[in-house]
Amino acid sequence: MSCQEKQKAEKEKPASEFDLIADLTNFRQNMTELDTLTISFDHSVCTYQGYERIEITKQSNSIRIVSNFKELTFQENPKWERIYDKKISENDTIWKFEQFLKRNEKRKNTDQNKRGILMLTDKKDTIRYSTDGLVDLNRFLADYYETMRKIHPENKNGIYGVDIVEE
Repeated sequence: MSCQEKQKAEKEKPASEFDLIADLTNFRQNMTELDTLTISFDHSVCTYQGYERIEITKQSNSIRIVSNFKELTFQENPKWERIYDKKISENDTIWKFEQFLKRNEKRKNTDQNKRGILMLTDKKDTIRYSTDGLVDLNRFLADYYETMRKIHPENKNGIYGVDIVEE
């Protein structure tokens, strides 16, 4: 293949117009099949350590959501475990993750030295969310868990909190 043909092929590759910062609260409609949104969530509180990694991709008119979880507190050799692989319509009204991001906009943080609880990444852009103290962290976790139980009501391994049973 000549250099000219190689350059032509590179120019013809479709490019995504998705901008994480501008399209964050409407990512389902603005993503293309070329985009991958990665969400990293730190479930750690006090002595418990758990981490979730979610990958969101677009497939035609649907969104694929794949969640992997690693729990470090009770396992000697923790490994990432697939928790779920869901496919929903891009117009789904049950999983309101974009509204969760809007509600928590005040928690966005540009300070890379501050511990990020939630990080969203697409290509070279990253948005971090942080909390201020244990009470704020617990409120943020409760909001996240409630939002995520809509996409995964099975709540495998209780990663989205546990129901309190009163007797």
